[in-house]
Amino acid sequence: MTDQPPPPPASASDVPGSLRDLLLDRLHHSNLAPQVQELLHELLPADLARSPGVRAEPVQLRSITAAGWRGIGRRTTLELPPGPSLVVVTGPNGSGKSSFAEAAETAITGRNSRWDGRRAGDWQKGWRNLHSPDATPEVCVELSVGERGEAVTVRRTWHGSGLDDARTQVAGHDGTERKLGEVIDPEALDLARPFLPYSELGSMINGTLGGLHDAFFKLLGLELLAEFDTRVKNVDTECGRTLKLRDELTAKLLPELRALDDPRAHQAVRALSGTRPDLAGVRSLLESRSAAEDSELTRLRQYAGLAGPDLKETAGAVARLREAAAAAEDVRFGHAEEARRLARLLEAALEHRRRSQSAHCPVCGSENLLDRTWSEQARAQVEQLQTQAADAEAARQAVSVAVRAVHDLVQPVPVWLRGETSTLVSLWQDWTQSRDITHPRELADRAERAAAALDEACRQLRDEAVRRLAEYDDAWQPTAVRLAEWLAAAEAAEAASERRRHARKARTWLRPIIDELRDERLRPFAQRSQEVWEKLCEHSSVTLGSVTLAGTPGRGRVVLDVSVDDMSAPAYSVMSQGELHSLALSLFLPRATHAASPFGFLVIDDPVQSMDPEKVEGLARVLDACARDRQVIVFTHDTRLRRAIEHLGIEATVLSVTRRPDSVVGVERVDDPVDQALAEARALSQDAQLPQEVADHVLPAMCRRVIEAACLETVRRSLRDEQGLGLRHIEERIGSLNHRTKAQVSLALLGDEREQAREAVERICPGGWALIETFNSGAHLPLPSVHDRRDLVRRTKALATAIRRRPGAQPAGGAR
Repeated sequence: MTDQPPPPPASASDVPGSLRDLLLDRLHHSNLAPQVQELLHELLPADLARSPGVRAEPVQLRSITAAGWRGIGRRTTLELPPGPSLVVVTGPNGSGKSSFAEAAETAITGRNSRWDGRRAGDWQKGWRNLHSPDATPEVCVELSVGERGEAVTVRRTWHGSGLDDARTQVAGHDGTERKLGEVIDPEALDLARPFLPYSELGSMINGTLGGLHDAFFKLLGLELLAEFDTRVKNVDTECGRTLKLRDELTAKLLPELRALDDPRAHQAVRALSGTRPDLAGVRSLLESRSAAEDSELTRLRQYAGLAGPDLKETAGAVARLREAAAAAEDVRFGHAEEARRLARLLEAALEHRRRSQSAHCPVCGSENLLDRTWSEQARAQVEQLQTQAADAEAARQAVSVAVRAVHDLVQPVPVWLRGETSTLVSLWQDWTQSRDITHPRELADRAERAAAALDEACRQLRDEAVRRLAEYDDAWQPTAVRLAEWLAAAEAAEAASERRRHARKARTWLRPIIDELRDERLRPFAQRSQEVWEKLCEHSSVTLGSVTLAGTPGRGRVVLDVSVDDMSAPAYSVMSQGELHSLALSLFLPRATHAASPFGFLVIDDPVQSMDPEKVEGLARVLDACARDRQVIVFTHDTRLRRAIEHLGIEATVLSVTRRPDSVVGVERVDDPVDQALAEARALSQDAQLPQEVADHVLPAMCRRVIEAACLETVRRSLRDEQGLGLRHIEERIGSLNHRTKAQVSLALLGDEREQAREAVERICPGGWALIETFNSGAHLPLPSVHDRRDLVRRTKALATAIRRRPGAQPAGGAR
């Protein structure tokens, strides 16, 4: 392979200068008015502190284990080779291979993407293996963490009936308990998630790709741009609200003023009706009354609007507090702690029984004490104890919430009342002191009593203030109050109008700057997506151009520049399903292989479906490039990926998953097809107990498969290296073969299907033609002894080796 691994996309820190410094530099060299620059300086956020995560050490997979999970019954482990490599896990549909992929995702992330967005009913009924209803479902991954490759095990087990009833255990190589967040950085898992299930392969390209947009924003450190844009936009919005309030008050006040037969009302109408309201005239009109009178009226209005505690709301909060306190008193907290301790002891005993497979008590030595009946009773008792502990915690939490709810109702003494010495202030202070009480029953009694007393005092003062205001209340006075309210809103609107103009100019300048900086940081990812697309879709008429981000987090989308024969076109309407899957991979890989990602592995489930042979070849090249610095695990039932890997000479580990009755799943390493067939024939030939009729019929057929596998390998290599055919044409040519052994030998040695291949065979392996005749003779040429059977296998190996080494042939690469 001559392809060089593509450079990983640059992280946000690789771009020189912080975003804030870049924005300040642009602002310094702008031609904006000083007021606009001042506003932008005011709104520019400080550099956002990014969470570094608990640890960013590299993580790879050592193995994936599942038991009682999905299609896997008894415990089965998928061992994975360490270090950067390409691993292809094959097996027919229903063999259980995707169960391993989902087990790894669930163990590490706590969720299964296959069920996201689906109804819980039918989709989640099958998460337990149907053939292991009594087994404890479990998924487990063994990780290699850090430069030293520390072994860490993450295990999730289910002791309840629901999918959410999982417990997670994380243990170091020495058995010490760890926290998952110490091993897997949750922020990195969110931003550079290394799992691409088939469900996401089809769904991530639908809609606006909003989730991918938001992930890229965080990955590139662009939150500051979004925050800056939001702040400027909010200024515009807030100013707009202020102007709208002024206009609404004007529309309500003018008819009221026009209806009054009062010179002051006429004067106010003229001040409000101009193109620009006469704020100074309205101010003068309202200030014409004496200062003492105005102060007295202001004070009376404050008392007239005095609002104490809401007795109905307070009564409800107090009732809930008493109810929570009563419920909490019924719960024995000490018993709850004892319940937790007993539950842990029983769980440890259950785990001991599961691991040791013994019913003997490890403490007293009693035999058959920990039998299945005990196990079932223990599990039931664990659930009961956990329920008791949870009830206690819930009661404790309910009391805390109820106390906080009462505290939240308590408002401080109004500012304008502070400093006074009166019964009202004293009662109000008594009410505010309720916030210092945490004992639920004492708080309920104190809050109920203080609220009632304060409400009565407020009511009396309110009534007195209203009575005294009535003495001033003529036809003008209520309108004057509303006119004063309008003046305050109009003065705020006058300032908001100018600020809004500055904000709009600021946003007009800022939006292209944000787009430019965003695209600059996204460019390495876009280029990587294009490179992946070009490898996957080399012969496609569809071209992927720029990949850009539009909008801001929560309201953004990924914009794809797609063209067909140089004509722009909507991405999803012109692409085949295979191209859509290729597009999804092109967007997934740059994010998952980001330089800052701690995940040294990728898990991709079934990416081959709907791809034509050229795209499968491109996929093999892309996976090979990724596997040079990462562990790439691909699950597929499609044999074309393995053929493409062999065709291109890519090194890969191939594991085969098989499923026998009762969900018994097996995993085997797939070696070279010729060597594997030879090993099977050799094992059969060495069985001294093999019945004669079986040896006569089966062994020649197995040896014939060895020769046919060698022929197909040589034919594929010849068509590739000597005739320069691509994978599609090679498979079409092989698919059209006459599948008789002699015809395949002729094609492998002579390049065509001539029947007379005897001389060619005898030239490279004397006696080889007679051996081929033996295969066709079957039972007519008995193999009476183990020596005869071994000799048949030895001669078969010699002929297969000669065919593979025919003149001009090269050693085969491919799966190892």
